[in-house]
Amino acid sequence: MLSTFAVRAGELLAVLAITGVVLLTGAAMAGLWLKRKLRRRLHSASWAALAGRARQSTAGHLRPKARWWSWPVPNRHWVAATLARRRLWRAVSAAEHAVAQARKAGAPTGDLNSLCHRLRQAAGDTDRSLAIASRAMPPGAPPDRVSSQAADLVATAGQIQGAAAHSAASVSQPKVVSLADDVRQEVVALSAGLASAARSSRAPGLPGKSA
Repeated sequence: MLSTFAVRAGELLAVLAITGVVLLTGAAMAGLWLKRKLRRRLHSASWAALAGRARQSTAGHLRPKARWWSWPVPNRHWVAATLARRRLWRAVSAAEHAVAQARKAGAPTGDLNSLCHRLRQAAGDTDRSLAIASRAMPPGAPPDRVSSQAADLVATAGQIQGAAAHSAASVSQPKVVSLADDVRQEVVALSAGLASAARSSRAPGLPGKSA
């Protein structure tokens, strides 16, 4: 009786052990399968995201750019004001440069330096007025007095530049004339010396000596 019970209990334990091993093996295999499945899905999702980004980047590069003829045409008053402002500041800079160079050359400049300061201040005021007028004027409005003021300042800057250039030329002219005279005299003297040396080399030898 006891032996039969023991045999039955041993068989039951063996069945339970085998069942446990089978369940553990199945759980491990199911875990591996689930891990591989998740890894594949994540891998596919990452590749899909990368492909989507690549398509967006390619589409962005291939998107046709706006041609220059499709740009809006600027207001002609804005263009005219911009050109007038550039001419104005170029004229002011040229006048200031001419006065500075004349002073470096030692030429008399009088009140040209102070006039340049006044010119720059007036140019700043006119430049601001041009900037305001270029944005405030409607496309069909006639030009206002600001453009004529800019033209007057450009002409004034040209007069200052011409006066400085004339003063510098009046100082440098005597130096240039003196230098030219010295060079001509040196050329004449050098030519005479070379001619005399050439005649001496062609003269016959002294008596008693072979030529």
